[in-house]
Amino acid sequence: MSELHKPIKKNLFQKAGSVERAGAGKKTSGHNFKQLLIKFICKYKAGSPTDPNVYWISLAPRQLAMMFTGQYQIPVSNGVVKRLLKELGYRYRKPSKVLAAGIYPQRDEQIEVIFSLISLMCMRLSVISIDCKKKERLGILARDGKCLCTGAIKVSDHDYEHLSKGKVIPHGIYDLQANRGYLTVGTSSETAGFILDNLFWWWTGHGIHQYPDAESIVILCGSGEGNSYRHHIFKYMMTRFAKQTGISLIICHYPPYSSKWNPIGHRLFCHLHKAANGVVFDSYQTVMDTFSKAQTSTGLTVVIRLNLKYYQTGQK
Repeated sequence: MSELHKPIKKNLFQKAGSVERAGAGKKTSGHNFKQLLIKFICKYKAGSPTDPNVYWISLAPRQLAMMFTGQYQIPVSNGVVKRLLKELGYRYRKPSKVLAAGIYPQRDEQIEVIFSLISLMCMRLSVISIDCKKKERLGILARDGKCLCTGAIKVSDHDYEHLSKGKVIPHGIYDLQANRGYLTVGTSSETAGFILDNLFWWWTGHGIHQYPDAESIVILCGSGEGNSYRHHIFKYMMTRFAKQTGISLIICHYPPYSSKWNPIGHRLFCHLHKAANGVVFDSYQTVMDTFSKAQTSTGLTVVIRLNLKYYQTGQK
């Protein structure tokens, strides 16, 4: 390739604010312009209250470009600002839920006990993890996320309670050994009785066939809602389950502020969330069909049922 036909490589900040023709205006070198733009951007950055190394910009790149041009009379494009922000380490990011809401004194000791029990799965010990996924409302209502579709999905412009046609209460049971999820879609309330019925459904329909020689079951659960360790009604319901099945239960409550360690959250619920991303829950059949599509390359399958039974809250 001849010298005349070689492409000219331009520096990103070489031409901005400078004029090649002599006497056409004030010249600004690429290095000085870049430093000037960085100094201007730093005026609008704010710092994270928890991490001194994390900052964010309160303005969009287009706004920064317009304000910079108006203040310094140096034209700069939206793309230049975007590339500079990327060079400085700025990206569009979502908040990461990693900060604990509190500290529990015996947290590490309790979790070590739970891990030691999970390691006994090979000794005829069935280990299941239970929890209730985020409750939803039934109806033509907007939901977070987006999905592939041929046209815009039209939903109600408001999310008022009276526009809902019912409740969607997904309570899950995850079998750690079989890598299988069992989901009950409730329509009433998350109570200890609701959890008990789900355990009976899992054991009589699936668990007893999966573990015919099981003598004990380890149940991993959180510390709040219907399976709270403070609620005597939950303990009473678990006693009923043990008496009727003849199976001894070892119930492990994760310490407060540590429910994210519960295996069902990152082995089942995250895949249910992906399957239902952006889907409108217009009927219970749609909810069940959507959740049943949750699969993984490691062989996760989900069994789903609908529970229309009414559960009274506030029982003593």
